[in-house]
Amino acid sequence: MKALILAGGRGSRLNELTKDKNKSMLELFEKPLIEYNLGHAFEAGVGEIIIVVGYKKEDIIKYVGNSYKGIKVSYVVQKEQRGVVNAIESARKAIGKSDFILMLADEIVVDAKLKEMAEKFKKQELFGICGVTFETDKSSIGKTYSSMVNEKGRVFRLIEKPRFPINNIKGTGHCILKNEILDYIERTPINANRGERELVDLIQCAVDEGKKVYVYPITKAYVNANTQEDFDLAKEMIKKSNPRVLIVHTQMKYLGGAELLIVELCNWLTKKGVKNDILALSKSKEVENSLINTNIIIPKHNIDLSPPGFKNSKDILDFIKVYRGELRKLAKEYDVINFHNFPATWTLFPRKKPCVWMLNEPPNLWSKPNASFSLKMLNKIRNYVDREIIRNSVDIICVADDFNKERAKIRYKKNPRLFYYGVNYDFFSKGNAEKARKKFNLKNKFIVIQSGMLTEQKNQLESIKTINHVKKEIPNILLVLAGKADEDYKKKLNNYILKNNLEKYVLFTDNLNREDLRDLYEASDVGLFPIGKQGGWLAPFEMLCSENPIIVSEDLGAASIIKKNELGSVTNNYTDALIKIYKNKQEYKDQAKKAALWISKNLGWNVFADKMIKAYKDAWKMHRG
Repeated sequence: MKALILAGGRGSRLNELTKDKNKSMLELFEKPLIEYNLGHAFEAGVGEIIIVVGYKKEDIIKYVGNSYKGIKVSYVVQKEQRGVVNAIESARKAIGKSDFILMLADEIVVDAKLKEMAEKFKKQELFGICGVTFETDKSSIGKTYSSMVNEKGRVFRLIEKPRFPINNIKGTGHCILKNEILDYIERTPINANRGERELVDLIQCAVDEGKKVYVYPITKAYVNANTQEDFDLAKEMIKKSNPRVLIVHTQMKYLGGAELLIVELCNWLTKKGVKNDILALSKSKEVENSLINTNIIIPKHNIDLSPPGFKNSKDILDFIKVYRGELRKLAKEYDVINFHNFPATWTLFPRKKPCVWMLNEPPNLWSKPNASFSLKMLNKIRNYVDREIIRNSVDIICVADDFNKERAKIRYKKNPRLFYYGVNYDFFSKGNAEKARKKFNLKNKFIVIQSGMLTEQKNQLESIKTINHVKKEIPNILLVLAGKADEDYKKKLNNYILKNNLEKYVLFTDNLNREDLRDLYEASDVGLFPIGKQGGWLAPFEMLCSENPIIVSEDLGAASIIKKNELGSVTNNYTDALIKIYKNKQEYKDQAKKAALWISKNLGWNVFADKMIKAYKDAWKMHRG
């Protein structure tokens, strides 16, 4: 089956809004109208999307391209805008012998049940099925069409723009039709008032010959965006259809990778009309200023969460106690709880609430190989408790890489959804290298950068050891460690630096604002990330936006993505990799340019937010039935 999206008209009733733009390219919550329909086509599982274009066609073709989420997209030009039937006729050759789903590109159909409608079409071997909604305001039915049906929903009469609707059935342009409908085009009468053939008359011709055409309640919220009033109505409909989300995290004082993820997610949720707030133990002005319209709720507590985090088991238990009390008070104000990282995941159980877990890092509840018998038994109990809590309180688990997907499957017996994190390419591709060189005195240096909090997990010690191994071959090398430090770990780093006389080869910057970090990426020659299995997902991709090469460990969660798409060097032999890049700078620079282009096309916070919203809605539906 193919999808046929009609996007040829200008939309003259929108006046100045469509003076220089096709109506279907007008944005609603950061997304062109046509993309809402493209999403419906994808969810319905069509094999090809045909778009009928006309006015300002080049804008649509440039935006959509030749494919949408792996589905082939082709275009048909409607030379004259003479209505829906004429547009279908223009696409006759492209449709071929296929049945097709018809959509109007300026329609907003909230939570469209198009997949279910398609299943009914196939299962009952229908000639046609028209998506409808049940409208309380009968006057609005006069803007589209109505249907007279029997008790099973079979159509015996379609009425175009009825002046006095006899029921509350309002038709949409989302219809599924057998290919044979094309044979009825020439038989369809020309409307005396409009001078063109109407869709309802086309379908009525088939109905009059006894063809099985049914209606299907495709949505509870629908608007055809023809006027500014329609646009305002569509905004309100989308807002009301979205769940209110409470994001639960440990702290929002320091902008580490997990916190940057939450800031970007919250801002995109706001842009897309999703009400959201954050529950955390801390915040900072930097974080607050980074958020568009998200409140950070801080409960009363006495927990010290300075880097690298919880100091002991008592802190974790206190955290769970504090959050459980706070969630009891807040839960009714939100429709979905979105956890980020342990121990937040333990704070809702046993209460039932739609819940999504963005599994950045599974909790490390495993004992060391040389642990005592009693400690191993205690860890077995903790693992069992963790598994049962997640399995009984989390509806959907989301992960960003294959490694965590497999771990979640094994540990929790759930099938996680794989969502790549977004990367703010537009921001990180605009660094000022000269500014960074002046600020940090980097002139005439071969700069290797590792960004992220200084912790054992981020493994900055390995980066320093690598510099020690290559300093003879690269005498002007300088390692820049950009991030807030765990003081105990920093002492360990400094001891190694002093012992090996590396003071002039290593620069600590402490925590940086995002602009300074972006400038440092631009000024650097290589990004080095010898990170373990947990954490550090974003930094290598942000570095690549500057079109400078990266080296990452084989253990990094994102290593499979980087290796599969040839975005950088994936190895645990950092010394050899660094020397190769130093000796073949242009080759690796070219690779990094291609990698930056790949990121700009495939890793966007906009896409990530859409997938998270889908997860929120799915979890919400599970509890609403």
